[in-house]
Amino acid sequence: MFASRKGGPYAAIMIPGAIRCSLLLAATCAAWQPSKAVAAEEDTQFWLNAIAVGEVAEGTILTIDTSQRWRGSAVGGDLQNLRVTVEHPLDGDTRVGGGIGIFEAEDGFSEVRVHQQAVFTPGRLELRTRLEERFFDSADRVELRLRQRVHYRQPLGRNWRAVVGGEWLVLLQSRRFGRGFSTDQWRAQAGITHTVTANLDVGAIYWLVLSPNAIRRDKINHIPQAVVTYRF
Repeated sequence: MFASRKGGPYAAIMIPGAIRCSLLLAATCAAWQPSKAVAAEEDTQFWLNAIAVGEVAEGTILTIDTSQRWRGSAVGGDLQNLRVTVEHPLDGDTRVGGGIGIFEAEDGFSEVRVHQQAVFTPGRLELRTRLEERFFDSADRVELRLRQRVHYRQPLGRNWRAVVGGEWLVLLQSRRFGRGFSTDQWRAQAGITHTVTANLDVGAIYWLVLSPNAIRRDKINHIPQAVVTYRF
């Protein structure tokens, strides 16, 4: 999908286009500051992600992703997760699927997360709607969260591509009684990926995550990430 012609005017056009997209994202992130941002709590995390993806039956794609997340003690300490997703195409641009994930934090916090999703990929855009059922220890009830994500992918030349995007995460039902519909997070992200071989990609991603809170101070997370993807 992202293959480009070698050299020539095509590469010269695509790289400036990617730079413009990156500058636009940076300007958007700089302008996207809520009125309470000066009072927000901020922290920096680092995530290492490993992903394996491949076709396990005709048209059926299995994705296994795991991560080690280095975080401060204020947010529960380091966290590990394992998630499995199965998807099947409906047509050339749409696929549907679901899966399950397990999350374990250093402070003993644990979560089991079931999800269903639909992904639409017109051209270089990727639009994803995901519904999550989140099960926590000592929760009043299951939490329901809806995630709406948009990505734009830009070739940068031979074996390189960039992605910019954003995501809105909204709580349809909180794990605690008495809390209704609310925004859980806003995420903005930018990343770059290099294809090392036909089966292996490596990449770097930066996430800016805003978690609004009507009672306490908002939270802002800066999350640089390294990603290794293997295709089988």
